[in-house]
Amino acid sequence: MTERRTVCPLNCFDSCSLIARVDAGKLTAVGGDPEHPVTQGFICPKGKALAERVYSPDRVTFPLFKSKGTWQRITWQDAYAIWAEKLVKAREQYGSLSVLHHFDYGSNGLLRSLDRRFFNVFGGVTVPTGSLCWGSGIAAQLYDFGGYYSHSWRDLSNSRTIILWGRDPIVTNLHMLPFLRKAKEQAAQIYVINPTKVKSVDLADHYISVRPGTDGALALGLAYIILEERLLDLGFVQNYVQGFAEYAAMVKEFPPEKVSEITGVPLQVMQELARTVARQKPTAVIFGYGPQRYTNGGQTIRAINALMAITGNIGISGGGANYAHQYNQGLFKDLTLPELARHKREIPFASLGRQIPQLDPPLKVAVVTRSNPVCQHPDTAVFSRSFQSIDFKVTIDFHLNDTAAVSDLFLPCTTIFEEEDLIATSWSEYLGYAPKLIEPVGESKPDPLIFSELAQVLGMGDYFTKTSAEWLDEALEPAEKKFGLTLASLREGWIRNPQFKDVAWQERSFNTPSGKVELFSQQALEQVGEGTARFVPALESGSQELAGYPLYFLTPHPSNALHSQFNADADNYPYLDINPETAESYYLRDNDLVVVESLRGQLLCRARHSGRQRADTVQVTEGKWLKFGGGVNFLTPGFRTDMGDGVPYYDCRCQLRKYFPG
Repeated sequence: MTERRTVCPLNCFDSCSLIARVDAGKLTAVGGDPEHPVTQGFICPKGKALAERVYSPDRVTFPLFKSKGTWQRITWQDAYAIWAEKLVKAREQYGSLSVLHHFDYGSNGLLRSLDRRFFNVFGGVTVPTGSLCWGSGIAAQLYDFGGYYSHSWRDLSNSRTIILWGRDPIVTNLHMLPFLRKAKEQAAQIYVINPTKVKSVDLADHYISVRPGTDGALALGLAYIILEERLLDLGFVQNYVQGFAEYAAMVKEFPPEKVSEITGVPLQVMQELARTVARQKPTAVIFGYGPQRYTNGGQTIRAINALMAITGNIGISGGGANYAHQYNQGLFKDLTLPELARHKREIPFASLGRQIPQLDPPLKVAVVTRSNPVCQHPDTAVFSRSFQSIDFKVTIDFHLNDTAAVSDLFLPCTTIFEEEDLIATSWSEYLGYAPKLIEPVGESKPDPLIFSELAQVLGMGDYFTKTSAEWLDEALEPAEKKFGLTLASLREGWIRNPQFKDVAWQERSFNTPSGKVELFSQQALEQVGEGTARFVPALESGSQELAGYPLYFLTPHPSNALHSQFNADADNYPYLDINPETAESYYLRDNDLVVVESLRGQLLCRARHSGRQRADTVQVTEGKWLKFGGGVNFLTPGFRTDMGDGVPYYDCRCQLRKYFPG
């Protein structure tokens, strides 16, 4: 029996260092690395599920081809031959843009990008752009700061005020909790701002319930109080802020009395929070992604960024508008060869389902890696119809998920324990090496090997000649040149990213055109039509014309799954969490069946009374597979957001009706 260090590949905040136990060539246990500064010896249910997936009876470990609607087991040789024929035929008849490569980050890894290298060498294909996760907030931070950088979690010990704005670490970010508790022990005040009384409220000192989709108005109302009471950090504004006059003029449109009506937050609560942010510094905002999951989401993040800037909480220890980080940029060589893509067609994630039937050239082949779009795209009915209209569809995954089920070719990939890779995410400050610990189960193959072998079949093999270690050596060339960081050093254990800074923007040198925080951005004005952060009601959540859909419908992350990974529970209908008083008005008892309906679709759920819900809001956690009764995205909209091509999953209203079987 041996114990080896590896790293979690899941696309979450924590990016844990793992200790894996291997006995007689089999993985027998996985736990948290006790020496890692963040992991600290424990892992979440999702990390434990990684190990369970390796030998799961539901895992498919050989290629499958669908013939006349029935799956048949085939060899890898036959799979490559079928796939290559479809790709070549599509390119010859319609051009390479007739191929869709749908990818996301369901499994992280530096070498996973070799799928994009393949399609660039192929000639360039159609790809989704923007983000299913965080696009609007990223765009906002780029306009305001010229980049997106966060503080180290350790820096929270220097905070006097911490605002978890739409973030619920107890559910989605367990390894932040020790840092929050330490900050609280040192007298920091923790606020939670969220429509739902999330579990992290139990850790906090204050909870502020905000009406869904109105966080931006709240930030502007707080700014009004700060300006009116002259609580701004005048020195910071004079030296490091551009566009304050335009911003201040706009803030005057949002007096706190008006904002209180919009948000449902009492005036006294707003006054207390505004004074705390300005006076009880340093104040750190820890963003979740919920506030930007509305059509006004980018402006919401801009408004919160501005609040932190006018109070001088940017660039100081214990402060920050902490959304994500890009410290990995420039550390690794791009392996994707974008210069070889002779053609390029990009379609926003949010509108992909609507646009597929209108494309010229049409899509003839779709290849899905690291994602499950039939389950996870908004407006599922529209997307699913469009996706299934594509002639030939390939899915690479561990399971026959909703996307694989409607595909024509299924190829089994390996887990992180059966391949070699390097994990670097946009949240963790650490880089982690993942060694190959066990042989692939069945006929499973690593994603990079699948595309390398397909390249050989298509005569593109000269671009895919390296082993995994050789690819990693090439990718690490910039890191080695700048910092002496090599694959050999990473194999010795996790390493802190040498570019990571404990305090973001400490030099007060911002990557905007002016070199300052831009409360007025000319780029934003030209690209999205508004130079300053402004509150505009969300398209559906803020509509006064949806009287037949009175309830806000939220779809937060589950605690035991990551989107649709590990979320294939067939035991029950999804639960609809509903305020008891609201449930009573619909005559709904616990476990009653209820139909939830939006303008786009319906979902059958079981009612679950919860005092954590607002009376005007219900929620169902996302990710449960369609074929097991899930499908929250039948209800969610395929709108485009105000910036960054995000997806406004939460910008959704619904109605309920009790379901009577038979």
